[in-house]
Amino acid sequence: MALLGVIGCLGCSDSGTSGAGGAGGAGGGAPSGETLYLEPHADGNTFACASCHAIEEPAPDGIRRPGHPIGDAVNRPSFKNGQLPFLLDAVNSCRVEWMAATAFSDDDPRWLALLEYLSEAAGDSPAPALSYQIVSPPSELGGGDEMAGQALFNASCVVCHGVNATGTERAPVLVGSLLDADTIGRRVRTSGAGNSAVYEGLTGGRMPFWAEDRLSDEELVDLVAFVLANEGDTGGTGGGGGTGGLRQCDATHSKIGQVAELQTFAHQVSGTAVIIDDCTVRVDDFVYDGTGIDVRFYGGLGGDYTGGFSMSEEDLRRIGGYDGSEPVYAQLPEDRTFDDLDGISVWCVPVSASFGDGLFTNP
Repeated sequence: MALLGVIGCLGCSDSGTSGAGGAGGAGGGAPSGETLYLEPHADGNTFACASCHAIEEPAPDGIRRPGHPIGDAVNRPSFKNGQLPFLLDAVNSCRVEWMAATAFSDDDPRWLALLEYLSEAAGDSPAPALSYQIVSPPSELGGGDEMAGQALFNASCVVCHGVNATGTERAPVLVGSLLDADTIGRRVRTSGAGNSAVYEGLTGGRMPFWAEDRLSDEELVDLVAFVLANEGDTGGTGGGGGTGGLRQCDATHSKIGQVAELQTFAHQVSGTAVIIDDCTVRVDDFVYDGTGIDVRFYGGLGGDYTGGFSMSEEDLRRIGGYDGSEPVYAQLPEDRTFDDLDGISVWCVPVSASFGDGLFTNP
């Protein structure tokens, strides 16, 4: 959870949540504040507060996280560059925009437990408001030190992307050469919801950005050198991308023929989705770099895919990605109809992030 300049992961259970093991939801007894800090929240994705924020720095584990440490957050006069006066508002900004969860109410037992934990960490001393600056990556990203980048990666990006970029449940494997320098730089500097009510200049995705005071341009150049130098499996399954095993369906639904143009949010996703029968969507000119964690076609209503459902029996990831040269298909689960959706997304399930989506309309 990022209480201030949240910001770390380069990519991205069919539920779209963190699944078993997350800190409890609103329905049961509240977990401890420490648990809520350390573990993913049961109603969110795979991120935890500790993914982005240490309590203090230098952190006991020696890792630099993308967000500022939060041990004194309770005693700060404002949050998010002075835009938010209350800690609860800052916490909710993080839960909604980064953790794919819903906002806490002021009497939610989970919020009260987290507040108590942070209050104990803060003590009684006043703390200054913190500031951050979202900046564009430098225009020249070449010439970095690969070895320095590897050491830095394993002391920062490791929280989400794993040692030597081998991936975790929070972010994908980065080894391989599908990413270019400009994409890496943009993701590191400006990833996050493009429609954020708090942050300006973000370019899409669930990965938190690294602000200028958390990572220097010189360090970013070294990170780029390390990521580009890695070679190996991209982490994709090599699956058919939803093209095989299609079942036959009638063609009676009124939405047959409707079209959705996929907006590009991340991973180069684009294409045109067409409803072709009572259970099938064909995606023409489908472009996607093939990376992520667990990526599926998802159906949803009103642009909400967090509460949506999978339309892919197989993970869409594959080495080499998709270049638009062949159609790709998505199909409804047998207990669904096209009344249950009005849009389609290329959805990164563990972090609840849309790489690209669109609403169906009549052509």
